Amino acid sequence: MKKYKLLFTCFYLLSINTSLFAQKITSDHVKSFERPIWAGFYTNKTSGQINTKLFPFIKGMADRIKWSDLEPQNGVYDWSKMDEKIHNAVKGKYYYYFVLWTGPHSPEWIYDQGVPKVACKGGNRSAKDVFPFYLDKNYINFFYKFIGKLAEHIASLPKENREAFSFIQPAFGSTGDKQLYKGTPITPEFKISAQQYLEFCSGATVRFYEAFDRPELKHIKFLFNVDDEGDTNELVNSKNEQKLGEQLYANWLRKNYQIDLRKQQFTIAIGYQANDEIKQDNQLRPTFYGLNGKKPEFVRGEFSKFGEGEIFKENKIWNYYWTAISTVDRGLDLWEVDYNTVKTGLYNEGFEFSSKYSYHKKPQSSPYAFIAFRDVLDAADTARFDVSTYGEAKQSNKERVLKIESEFRKYGAKVGDLNAATTLKGQNYLFEAKAMNDVGFGLIARNYSRFITQIDANQTSVGLWRIGPTNQPYGRYARSFENKSNKNRMYFDLDDQFLSQKEKGYVGIKLIYLDEGIGKFSFRYDGESNSDKIGITIAKTNSGKWVEKTITIKDGAFANKGQKNSDFSLVNEDQEDDVFHMIEITKNL
Repeated sequence: MKKYKLLFTCFYLLSINTSLFAQKITSDHVKSFERPIWAGFYTNKTSGQINTKLFPFIKGMADRIKWSDLEPQNGVYDWSKMDEKIHNAVKGKYYYYFVLWTGPHSPEWIYDQGVPKVACKGGNRSAKDVFPFYLDKNYINFFYKFIGKLAEHIASLPKENREAFSFIQPAFGSTGDKQLYKGTPITPEFKISAQQYLEFCSGATVRFYEAFDRPELKHIKFLFNVDDEGDTNELVNSKNEQKLGEQLYANWLRKNYQIDLRKQQFTIAIGYQANDEIKQDNQLRPTFYGLNGKKPEFVRGEFSKFGEGEIFKENKIWNYYWTAISTVDRGLDLWEVDYNTVKTGLYNEGFEFSSKYSYHKKPQSSPYAFIAFRDVLDAADTARFDVSTYGEAKQSNKERVLKIESEFRKYGAKVGDLNAATTLKGQNYLFEAKAMNDVGFGLIARNYSRFITQIDANQTSVGLWRIGPTNQPYGRYARSFENKSNKNRMYFDLDDQFLSQKEKGYVGIKLIYLDEGIGKFSFRYDGESNSDKIGITIAKTNSGKWVEKTITIKDGAFANKGQKNSDFSLVNEDQEDDVFHMIEITKNL
């Protein structure tokens, strides 16, 4: 191994520029609502121009660039494909970024120049995949030279083309993933230790920052696929070299550079209500939302193949929409979906929602707040589903799952694939399950929301599943009054930081409800002179459809002086149970 080992001491002696690249900031509405101008929903996998007139929620295009396409011969560069897509972005008035694919997408000529080929076994890879030996001096030299030429070319583009870039995602290994190899090298001498992984990735990172340190490129940020900072002791003891290397690199990167942009895909970008999801949410939410005292991170993730899973295909209109709502709740900022899916026009509501809420993670600077109603049957919840009644709280306990399903079947709950509910987790669950399940294990068991909380949700309302027209996106979940159990009023708390003193009083309220029956309900709020003021009373017309109603309030106090210290309420005005999907509040813009 010694003949291949590289010393990166020189890179640690370099003065590392830790300042952020300048970022254009704008407001979609008013100056106080600042977020990157390019934040929003993105689409990918298209060579033509995106139709942003037909799909105005599309903020940009996500591209994949292969080193082999850009430098087909040693020192011979072909930028035409990339330049064409940048030109399309300028013409179509949307933004552009790319993930740089290297590793197995390196040009073939590097192997003629002495870079060893590495064959691997196992792992998620094609049988044809061949990897370069990343620590080879020739590979490093060729790679670094290419990075410099890439920066040089982008800097040479016309100003409007350069400004079409939102960011760039450097990738050092297999596609945009963290690992360098997919699988294990067959030849032991090509294995890469955790320390060597750190040295290679940190050196390449420094090279990117140096190459792009040009006046013409100061606005371009880098997005990295990187973990949070973490303790490496446990990983050292486990002898997991791959995970240890990734953690060492994450710690190094966050220590030396301010990471504003990051990739996080599984399971946030690919679906919702996956078994074991609460662990990941608890781990990542503080960083995503800046709950750790730092600035929230901008997070991207692509949807990829999961629309072809059986669980998703059961009702794609519901599932694209509720995945979008879930991504917003969990802190994803840039959700990218295949353009062939987007241009069907079938799922616009979810994509619009994703784009609308991107980057608005702090209540005081967000123009919007929402709550999307859902009840979640989490078999891991022993307080709600006690062991003595339902059985031992472990995922594999089928009897427990079926008892919970039986109790809530009258509200529409169903377990469509018991095996998946009791054996699969995370992305494997989302792709391999044969049908939707309304009982799971280790779930995010609450409404989806930003800046609005329902007070005593299960004590004041009932959850519903699979309700209303299946060709409308809302009815995967809902909440309802239940007059027979005296659940006739839902109470809500608006984050105290959402409205400043100047903003209080004048807000827009949007209600989405199921127009089933002919009953009435009211929206009431804590007003300046009446803590239980009726904003509107709505009489249903029994159309059987989900209906949206928008009103304006001009005297809102929202000082928690309503019943149960609420800021606003939904109130049943008769004995007929009313069903709701969402409440959204918009500041006076």
